[in-house]
Amino acid sequence: MAPRRNIHARAAIAAPALWLSAVGLSTLVCGTLAIRSTTLIHTTTLTTTATTNSNTATNTQHSIRYGRDIRPILSDRCFQCHGQDPATRQENLRLDQREEATASRPGGAAIVPGDAQASQLYRHITTTDPKSIMPPPGSNKRPLSDAEKNLIRDWINQGAPYEPHWSFTPPTRPAVPTVQETSWPNNAIDNFILARLSTSNITPSPDASDRELLRRLFLDVTGLPPTPVELSDYLADTRPDRYERWVHKLLNTEPYVTRMAERLATPWLDMARYADTAGIHMDAGRQIWPYRDWVLAALLDNMPFDQFTVEQIAGDLLPSASEAQKVATGFNRCHVTSDEGGAINEEYLVEYAVDRVSTTSSVFLGLTVGCARCHDHKYDPISAQDFYSLYSYFNSVEEPGIYDQRPDANRAFEPFMMLPSAEDRKLLDELKARKETLTAKLSSPMPEDDATRQKFFADAQAALGLTWHIAKPTAAMSVNGATLTIQPDDSILAGGANPANDDHLLTLRTDDTNISALLIEAMGDPSLAKGRAGRTGHGNAVLTGLTVEVVSVRDPAQTKVVNFRWAWANVQQPHTHLAVTNLLDDSDLTGWGLGAHEAKSAADVPRTAVLLADEPFGYEGGTELHIALQYRSEHAQHVIGRVRIQTSRLNAAAAGVLPVAIGGWYVATPFGLSSDKNFETAFGPEKTPFDMHATFGPSRIGWKPRENSNDGEPTNITDVVCATYLAREIYSPDNRELQVSLGSDDAMRLFANGKEVISRKIDRGVMPDQDRAVIPLKRGRNTIVYKIINTGGPGAYYFKPLPPSSELGSLGMLALLPDGARTPEQLAAANEQWLRQNSPRYRQIQDDIAAASKSETELNARIPRTMIMKELEKPRETFVLTRGQYDHPDKSRPVTRNIPAALGTLPADAPADRRGLATWLTSPQNPLLSRVTVNRYWELFFGSGIVRTTEDFGLQGEWPSHPELLDWLAVEFRESGWNTRHILELILTSRTYRQSSHTRPELRDIDSENRLLASFPRRRLTAEQLRDQALYLSGLLKEKLGGPSVKPYQPDGLWQEVAMPQSNTRTYQRGMGDELYRRSLYTYWKRAAPPPSMLTFDAPTREFCSIRRPSTSTPLQALVLWNDEQFVEAARVLAQRTLTEGDISGDIAKRDTQRLYTLFERCTSQQPDEKQLAALVAALADFRTRFMSEPAAATDLLNVGLGPIPDALKDDPAELASWTMIASSLMNLYQATTQH
Repeated sequence: MAPRRNIHARAAIAAPALWLSAVGLSTLVCGTLAIRSTTLIHTTTLTTTATTNSNTATNTQHSIRYGRDIRPILSDRCFQCHGQDPATRQENLRLDQREEATASRPGGAAIVPGDAQASQLYRHITTTDPKSIMPPPGSNKRPLSDAEKNLIRDWINQGAPYEPHWSFTPPTRPAVPTVQETSWPNNAIDNFILARLSTSNITPSPDASDRELLRRLFLDVTGLPPTPVELSDYLADTRPDRYERWVHKLLNTEPYVTRMAERLATPWLDMARYADTAGIHMDAGRQIWPYRDWVLAALLDNMPFDQFTVEQIAGDLLPSASEAQKVATGFNRCHVTSDEGGAINEEYLVEYAVDRVSTTSSVFLGLTVGCARCHDHKYDPISAQDFYSLYSYFNSVEEPGIYDQRPDANRAFEPFMMLPSAEDRKLLDELKARKETLTAKLSSPMPEDDATRQKFFADAQAALGLTWHIAKPTAAMSVNGATLTIQPDDSILAGGANPANDDHLLTLRTDDTNISALLIEAMGDPSLAKGRAGRTGHGNAVLTGLTVEVVSVRDPAQTKVVNFRWAWANVQQPHTHLAVTNLLDDSDLTGWGLGAHEAKSAADVPRTAVLLADEPFGYEGGTELHIALQYRSEHAQHVIGRVRIQTSRLNAAAAGVLPVAIGGWYVATPFGLSSDKNFETAFGPEKTPFDMHATFGPSRIGWKPRENSNDGEPTNITDVVCATYLAREIYSPDNRELQVSLGSDDAMRLFANGKEVISRKIDRGVMPDQDRAVIPLKRGRNTIVYKIINTGGPGAYYFKPLPPSSELGSLGMLALLPDGARTPEQLAAANEQWLRQNSPRYRQIQDDIAAASKSETELNARIPRTMIMKELEKPRETFVLTRGQYDHPDKSRPVTRNIPAALGTLPADAPADRRGLATWLTSPQNPLLSRVTVNRYWELFFGSGIVRTTEDFGLQGEWPSHPELLDWLAVEFRESGWNTRHILELILTSRTYRQSSHTRPELRDIDSENRLLASFPRRRLTAEQLRDQALYLSGLLKEKLGGPSVKPYQPDGLWQEVAMPQSNTRTYQRGMGDELYRRSLYTYWKRAAPPPSMLTFDAPTREFCSIRRPSTSTPLQALVLWNDEQFVEAARVLAQRTLTEGDISGDIAKRDTQRLYTLFERCTSQQPDEKQLAALVAALADFRTRFMSEPAAATDLLNVGLGPIPDALKDDPAELASWTMIASSLMNLYQATTQH
């Protein structure tokens, strides 16, 4: 994971110049405001203390049931060693199956039905012998309590009946209980709740007050409180069904239904682990917000939940899948991904699939199947075979395991899809048509240009003094037995034996003098493989070296060895040891790799090398050339099959325009592991001229070719703290300077021919063109050494030569070659470049094409894209992974796609892909989906589900508080057509939901955790509700559905603290305007540093699936509400609203009282009493006195946030600051921050 630090405190205290520090805490506490130890800072005289209901089930007298009373004990204490997992099973005893638990054993059966005293289980849990007691003292299991022991005793004595686990049996609709108090229930929910209360002689609480109930309803459905106007309308309505009318209105009409969709989306996105960054290593930004918007649209349209499920699991596989259905599959792409250099691709492919299995199972089944990754589940009937059968549905996605580190924070990780609007599509079609028209114009004949171009080629050779002449061969022989035959065109063809290595000795005659250039032309021939230039089966060749000696024909005593200082080839293979410059050294380990095996046709064969001699050669009266072509490569039989030699003069000016010849990189690493002195320390490579055979230091670190590194691209070289050396040769036709563009991660030093050219001691991520340097080159061979010092994270470099415009480019060099020595593609490229430079008509068309392409690129960059699921054409073969390790597949245990055996079987005609899984998930045969889902809806409104362990409906999960109600709701949900709003409306219109939240002291011993729901359970608002409410009350909230994520206020520097230097989410660029005030649902979510204020209020990091959030109460939460820039600004703007709305005339005292009354009602939906109003009036007076005496403090407070201050309020900052304090106090009251 990316590095993480504690950012909660920073979020609470780091906001600039906030009023808590400016005014002083003493002012807040002076008889008016105080800190409540268990909740938040609030006005003590304005609220009534309430006791928070706990969430523990109430135990009442009832008959013993195995599933409810016994299995939880056995599962917690016994099943780990005596359950279904054979790998950890002790004494070959299973207690999870009755037939084995009651089977005869040498020492007696573990359970003897009807006789606890004869049962070994009961004896072992009641013995005092530490060697025999169960669970054993060293097992880290809690000893059984006396009550638990007695339960087991009584259960055994009652016959030890087992029963299937309740959640693994499909639900059936139970009868609605008959109750005596028939006037209380409003729907079937109330009958179940009241029947259960009656068994404990408990009566339900009266209904909540009208104000409290409407506020509860608004916050639960829309996430926002009612306005004073909405509250007034509700209170004025005298119809008996006014509440039901408002429930229907909030669920079905705008703007409420959009707000409801936004409210319901947040817990779903927690489960889907939705976020805007990758999460691991770079924590790179990525686009997947269209998936979030798909969730919103589905909730807005009340999409049936079975369809909601199917499209997220398998939308891409549905017949004629729509764009929206593919977007829905982002559910299984929201997981964290890695771009860590050096990480193992296969390992992360496994991790991604495992995450999808765990998330899908948690969300749609309510099971913790991830435990079965390494072994059979210790508690639930989920085997490793079951786990990998599910896993096989998700491990054939067309995705990499490790993504590249592209700097674009708006990319979508593959597989992804573009989502152009109708207007975007129209523009793209227009641009495509325009490019096609222009391209057709390029292909039309241009005779006048053709004639001019041909003249240019001839003139280019003449300008440099080039006149190529074919050297006439007079003799040719092979050292190792091949047959060399001179051809009519003066080429030499090899045939016969083809030894692994060979030298071809050629004797040629030329009458030229003052020769400066030698051309080696490798030619195709029908006798060679596929007509290519090499003698291997695929037609390639590697020339490792050559020697040239010249002899005077007139005077054979005159001889000379020719040395070369420069080389160039029209084609060379992209490997350091196969560059044409290797012909200039004397090593047999390197050479010119012709890449002839890639020739597509005979016309594509020509491979040509040009070498520049140190000094001109050739004798008057004729010259005999003795040339040895050496084929000594490790690649056997890589011999040029047909070769021709040409020579030419070259005038003195030509050397100045020939390009430098740059060899490939060599690398030597690591030096100075973990040292902080690597910049200063010279480890050896910089001290001596580059020699590929040299080694350095005690470890004898040597040079190795650095393959597949392209100039002009940032390239990673290491993941450890160390120094790395890169070296290469540069051959220059003359003395000159070469400018280069550089980049490094982190520090760097560049040496040329043993002298330092540039150095930078710095910590940074690599980027193009971070530095530039000028390298002085001498005529012939030069060497550069590039030292990269990595201080953390990945080490990388960037290098790009910047040749002067006077150097010949590809066009000029190809123009120097004789006819027949260029491939058609090269000739076409040369022609295109010439036309680009010399034909106004061609250039204009090319410019128009480039402009259209640029517009197309810019448009594509703006078009939203999103990550989706996409299956491989052929599914990967899947095996059980031993201990869950990616590289240990158990080939003896192949698996096929299937569901856990304990949950049934797939229909025979089910597709063998995610469609089949999705179809089963939503079928009546799946006992879990409807139960799990309605339980979450219940939790949404009551704080706890009917099954409190919302994430676990397995054997370790808690027994339902109302099992029959849960099943009734599950069947109702399914039979309603999976209608979510129908279930929500049932819950919201129940009398159970409408109860008062006032604590009843008489229930503390009977139902201390309110699991029976004799009153409405209070709970703190969620992180999103708290922020959204503050914005809404102040009038700052900007309501817009969907769109890219936004970046509201956040303390500076948090992202930098947790980000890699080159991460594209290292710097937080705060949004502007409306982006600061969108609903919290749309806040950009960086996994390594989630929005700090929301994290403080228990929002998850979304690194993994979160089924339910914890609810904590900490001092930091109070500090966020008082100090966070967003909340302080909201308080100030709420104060501005209070001072500018309503009647501003009349007596000041009366006006203050009315404003305080209105402000209190707006924040709490309640009316203040006289005592509360008096406290507010006194607090306002205190604040006025303080701010009038300390105007700088008032200014500091009012400067928080970017929202403007109305001109009418600028003249009296003390007054606005005082009301800001009052507004903040009321916004943070217990009544305002708690759901009652």
